[in-house]
Amino acid sequence: MARASKAPARGAAPRRPARKAGVPLRQRLSAAVPWMLVSGVAVLLLTLVIYLPAMLDAYPVRQVGVKGVTDARRQQQLETALAALVRDENYFTVPLEKIYRQARALSWVRDVSVRRQWPDKVVLAVTERKPLAVWNGSVLVSDSGEPFKALKQYDLQGLPRLSGPPQRLDEVMGFYHSMGKLLADVGLTIKSMEVNARLTARLTLNNGLQLVVDREHYATKLRRFVRLYRGVLSTDSRQAARVDLRYADGMAVTWQQS
Repeated sequence: MARASKAPARGAAPRRPARKAGVPLRQRLSAAVPWMLVSGVAVLLLTLVIYLPAMLDAYPVRQVGVKGVTDARRQQQLETALAALVRDENYFTVPLEKIYRQARALSWVRDVSVRRQWPDKVVLAVTERKPLAVWNGSVLVSDSGEPFKALKQYDLQGLPRLSGPPQRLDEVMGFYHSMGKLLADVGLTIKSMEVNARLTARLTLNNGLQLVVDREHYATKLRRFVRLYRGVLSTDSRQAARVDLRYADGMAVTWQQS
């Protein structure tokens, strides 16, 4: 038989249920901080989206400085090539890598570096190729032996004209350098040189004298010519017009005045 529950004593207040403990303030703040940070970042990003373009437009690129270019024709070509890349750009967004590639693609540019200069300038430092000769009338050859197309960008006056089989440029340049050194001993320089498939060279010198020399022991033959020129040919009143060095032990001289 179940026991009856005890009724509260007459006049006693009814017992209230106990309250649950509240969440501490520190814990509530800790839970709210991440949401506050997210909200703050969102507001910041929205502000940047709205106002950043106007802020960046306050720093447009106004100047492109170029160092190392020594001719107005090459300067103009470089400026034209870069104009579209810097137009409407600002200091922070100007595409330096694209500017580098565009400048480096010009045939006469050996190397280039690109940098920003505060507050509104892009600066390029260019190393130009130095032409040594004109090759087959269509390209230049640099002082490092590299052919490059830039005839319209250089003053060709004074550059020797070299011609020969297209695939034998290296051999022709080897002849040019070694022959030039030997001839320099008597103040002569090569104005033009034609080399055929058998590597026989026909030279026109700065004084108008023509030389013909084949590749067989050409250095020995040129030394022989230099000795004769120093001792006889340079002072002979008949004036040598052509000297053929294709002989093992001598040479054939053609005179202007016979």
